[in-house]
Amino acid sequence: MRTTTVPGLPPAQAARLRRVRYALEVERRSPVEFRGKRLQVARELVSIPLGRRWRAIFLRTPLGYQFRDCLSHERYNHLNLATYLG
Repeated sequence: MRTTTVPGLPPAQAARLRRVRYALEVERRSPVEFRGKRLQVARELVSIPLGRRWRAIFLRTPLGYQFRDCLSHERYNHLNLATYLG
């Protein structure tokens, strides 16, 4: 698992992102444990809240989950799905 730095991400949310990424990518835990939900229009994408203002996007692959991006709630509301499915 490569480390990820997200500009503007508060330290508390950065720590949660590290814990969630490790749990999903290494320990192969379910996103439901972190209140993760699949997106309605792209079922292979999972959104996990990192707090009130931040979301992490993961892609479901045959080998597990792969981190794709960390978005503010405002950017998440205007999500372009083609960017994450390609």
